[in-house]
Amino acid sequence: EREAEALKRRQQEVEERQRMLEEERKKRKQFQDLGRKMLEDPQERERRERRERMERETNGNEDEEGRQKIREEKDKSKELHAIKERYLGGIKKRRRTRHLNDRKFVFEWDASEDTSIDYNPLYKERHQVQLLGRGFIAGIDLKQQKREQSRFYGDLMEKRRTLEEKEQEEARLRKLRKKEAKQRWDDRHWSQKKLDEMTDRDWRIFREDYSITTKGGKIPNPIRSWKDSSLPPHILEVIDKCGYKEPTPIQRQAIPIGLQNRDIIGVAETGSGKTAAFLIPLLVWITTLPKIDRIEESDQGPYAIILAPTRELAQQIEEETIKFGKPLGIRTVAVIGGISREDQGFRLRMGCEIVIATPGRLIDVLENRYLVLSRCTYVVLDEADRMIDMGFEPDVQKILEHMPVSNQKPDTDEAEDPEKMLANFESGKHKYRQG
Repeated sequence: EREAEALKRRQQEVEERQRMLEEERKKRKQFQDLGRKMLEDPQERERRERRERMERETNGNEDEEGRQKIREEKDKSKELHAIKERYLGGIKKRRRTRHLNDRKFVFEWDASEDTSIDYNPLYKERHQVQLLGRGFIAGIDLKQQKREQSRFYGDLMEKRRTLEEKEQEEARLRKLRKKEAKQRWDDRHWSQKKLDEMTDRDWRIFREDYSITTKGGKIPNPIRSWKDSSLPPHILEVIDKCGYKEPTPIQRQAIPIGLQNRDIIGVAETGSGKTAAFLIPLLVWITTLPKIDRIEESDQGPYAIILAPTRELAQQIEEETIKFGKPLGIRTVAVIGGISREDQGFRLRMGCEIVIATPGRLIDVLENRYLVLSRCTYVVLDEADRMIDMGFEPDVQKILEHMPVSNQKPDTDEAEDPEKMLANFESGKHKYRQG
């Protein structure tokens, strides 16, 4: 008996010890879980909760019927609670009364006033009155009624349609979707289209976007970007080195016109890149000429003269021209006042392709035979309006008289034909005069 008693006591002690160890283990696990949740990264926590929710949803599909029963029981209990409140009474929250002189709007309203949701299945699934398109029920949102009507008639038509009619309807919807997709494709913004996909409407929007206004006939389309332009690679390389990432509005429209050997009057604000707009077509043409001809005929004068009203502006144009022309081997000379005429004459005799000058000093140089304009085919008047206002018009006329008459554009329809002008531009030394 003593042995049995001792064994029983020993068994109880072991069980008690195991129970205490189990409790300690559970507490330790709870503490560790709590610490892990507190230290857990918010994104990791969100990921874990999403995973648990997905597992619950996966497992929950099996007991959907049970959930439906619980939902019905809840609705029933809410309905009973509403009936009790209505007939047995209950604690009602007093609504705040609004005085007539109180301007503050009261946003509080009683939940019992909400007639849109009901717990009774009879009122939950109401029968919709169909008025056969004759009108609508007053006091209810028209858009909602239209949606419900269209849904009702759509379901009704779907039930009554034969297989043939269904196929026809599917074909019609496919055609409609295809048409809408084509319309969306055609209505894309010009920046999302390739150059050959651009329509007249796209070019019109493009000009409006960059505030480009043009007057004249058969005007070429503007440049969208340097990459889309027809400029030679060596010119594009120089433009990139000079830091011109995107063409300005005046450059977008003036360069294509200049490349067609057509005259242009460009109006743009200061600092908008007008110098590059007339320089780039000039450089394109000069670089197409054989270099040996340029060197041998250097005594016949420059290919282009750029006139500026003031010395400071001429120096600015010279800096810009050197920046573009030097990498291409094109020489530039500035003929301006304040510098020795003999030095300028020496540089002119050495040969150059472009002369930048003020009208007074250029006439002086021409009259003293330091310079001739036998092969000059490119005339640029920078700040032309200012030059005329300052009274330089007779000087400009005198300079033009020193140029050969053989390269003047013919006074015929040929001068208006872009294709013939372009062919003349590419003809080399026999190019018409351009301004």
